[in-house]
Amino acid sequence: AAGADGEVLFAAFTGKAAMVMRAKGCTDASTIHSLIYRARERDEETPSFELWPDSPAADARLIVIDECSMVDAELGRDLMSFGVPLLVLGDPAQLPPIQGGGFFTEAEPDAMLTEVHRQAENDPIVRLSMQIRAGERLAPGDHGSAQVVRRADLDPQRVLAADQVLVGRNATRRAYNARMRARRGFEDPLPLAGDKLVCLRNNKRKGLFNGSLWQVAQRRARKSGVLALRLTPDEGAGRPVKVSVRPECFTGALEELDWSLRKRYDEFDYGYVLTVHKAQGSQWDDVVLFDESFAFPDSRERWLYTGVTRAAKRLTVVLP
Repeated sequence: AAGADGEVLFAAFTGKAAMVMRAKGCTDASTIHSLIYRARERDEETPSFELWPDSPAADARLIVIDECSMVDAELGRDLMSFGVPLLVLGDPAQLPPIQGGGFFTEAEPDAMLTEVHRQAENDPIVRLSMQIRAGERLAPGDHGSAQVVRRADLDPQRVLAADQVLVGRNATRRAYNARMRARRGFEDPLPLAGDKLVCLRNNKRKGLFNGSLWQVAQRRARKSGVLALRLTPDEGAGRPVKVSVRPECFTGALEELDWSLRKRYDEFDYGYVLTVHKAQGSQWDDVVLFDESFAFPDSRERWLYTGVTRAAKRLTVVLP
């Protein structure tokens, strides 16, 4: 990128991955979606977007895409339609998009990096990830900074102390989030000061990205029932933000609302426990991963590999 004769743009599939890119020096990294599409305002449940022919991508000399395994065929073709050279980076062993296989990772790469640089080669987390890639099943054992345990042997305090808990199914996510809140003494079904939330929908104007994590600093309920929340970034970096959130986000009734009643508000859910799919593009020092790979028979190894590699320093994998 440093040798490109002209503007270099950086982008990733998720807002979280774009934030990681910016933190690592990729100036103004954005989501691919915001880079190449523009919104058409329509009063329907799913807002409509169209390709933006005159976007900054059209004048770039190079576009660098991270976490490219998340890019599906439609998005990949739209990226290539600008005729600008693409440098795509990613791990072909990670999960593809929910809509289908990874557009770029299905093809043979121009270069395959085989040496481990992000984490030390003798790191137990890396060794576990390599076992998974080789098709080996994980067995209970203590590997230092990485442990594999049966659910019956799991210490609940280990879960409470982790930076992030990951699961496979949304039903598990909802149940475990409720349990985590109860363990912390939160009895109100609606978020309170100190609660951890995950953003469910982008709001670029406020710096909110789908999958980003936040802490509730203050809650105020309006007469309408809508929650006025003051949030701070969970990682501690960045500015506080004020959001208006419908209570249905936390009571399970959000999908029953018409889009016209939802679109003016920001959307969040509890973020103590995330699915591995939602966690893609993020990484935490200390992770507890509940192995629900059985729920994904067509991508079992990829799901488990993606979950394991979300941990940077400490990992506990909980077997069924």
